Amino acid sequence: MPKTFALVDCNNFYVSCERAFNPKLEGIPVIVLSNNDGCAVARSNEAKALGIGMGEPYFKIKEILEKADGVALSSNYALYGDMSARVMQILSEYCEGMEVYSIDEAFLSFDGIPENELVKVAKQIRAKVLQCTGIPVSIGIAQTKTLAKVANEIAKSDSKKTNRFGGVYSTVSRPVEEMKYILSHYEVGDLWGVGRKYAKKLNKYGIKNAYQLTEQNDEWIKKQLTIQGLRMVNELREIQCHNLVIQPDPKKGIASTRSFGKPVTNLKELQEAVSSYCSIVGEKLRKEGLVASHLYVFVMTNRFQVGYYYSSTGVTLYDRTNYTPELINPALKCLEKLFRPGLEYKKAGIMVTDLSLVGEAPFSLFEDKQEIEVMRKKKQTIMESMDNTNKKYGRNTLKLASLGFNPAWKIQSNMRSGRYTTVWEELLGVRGIRHKNVFI
Repeated sequence: MPKTFALVDCNNFYVSCERAFNPKLEGIPVIVLSNNDGCAVARSNEAKALGIGMGEPYFKIKEILEKADGVALSSNYALYGDMSARVMQILSEYCEGMEVYSIDEAFLSFDGIPENELVKVAKQIRAKVLQCTGIPVSIGIAQTKTLAKVANEIAKSDSKKTNRFGGVYSTVSRPVEEMKYILSHYEVGDLWGVGRKYAKKLNKYGIKNAYQLTEQNDEWIKKQLTIQGLRMVNELREIQCHNLVIQPDPKKGIASTRSFGKPVTNLKELQEAVSSYCSIVGEKLRKEGLVASHLYVFVMTNRFQVGYYYSSTGVTLYDRTNYTPELINPALKCLEKLFRPGLEYKKAGIMVTDLSLVGEAPFSLFEDKQEIEVMRKKKQTIMESMDNTNKKYGRNTLKLASLGFNPAWKIQSNMRSGRYTTVWEELLGVRGIRHKNVFI
């Protein structure tokens, strides 16, 4: 029996998260901005209708948005991450296999579901996600992952217009002529993994849509688009080449980098920033049960200004670790080597590499194995206590002093909504109204 995939994609995810907690945002143009409120990274359909493009700088679109009584919001990653986890939890209840593709997308295995039940089950999923989270989703169903992407785009596009399909579309067992029509109306630049560069290349050969691409011979496709492109085209032909990636490949590195809210000129502020990034990386390592043995630090000024400066350096950690202080100390020593007085630093970051699982971290031949193991457990206990406290009460409720307090370099997020689901102090309040001796 052929495999069947469903791609679930949250519609305008960041905006939908905001609307789930603020109904006043429904029906008006809404955009969510990148770090430091720089440019649009999410747009409601109403904002798209105004001609606001993805990645447009806020200062260029601010007036357009205000004239349309629209709203701009700073990114609220704590909220989006938590809402994503809730959506994924619901999706996992409806399938035996799931690949979390991104923060707002997941491929589900629909194997075993009768063909005449596929759309029905998908609509049940859609209704459950909306009921439990307030997030609208579109679902595309097909016998390959690439076609599921195409089907999802059809479902999403239709929901903005006639909504004939109710947010769900399936290409399974569609007649040949109907599939030809679907692919003929799907631009090659919109295909999964094609992008602008390859689209431009294909257009030069007169290939404008997906159907025209499927009609080319395999050798030519492989030559123009590599073996990955050939696999994508075969999937358009309903030949399955990609399975669900349920267990992703181990990470080769973990990084934390940020642009500063304003230029940083002194070493102390840079140290606070780098310490903060080490704390984030340490938390990520512990969450995934990993330790690192190499650490790199970089700093840079504004690349568009005269005297641009970029420099980086790295260090091998004495002991493979995810213990935050053991990341901060060498990182700050690296920073001292990189720092040049008199410069206005725009960005800094750290990256750890050569990762391994906690239990696989080796011991040196010259170390007391028992003593090292005792120390590792003590460090683990300290970090677990800190992580659990921060998870319950919000990030940096407990933190190391080197991170500083109310730093001036912190990312600007002047228009951020509340972290309603992760920080107690920002929990939404509900007022009861007395009506005929009944509270409603």
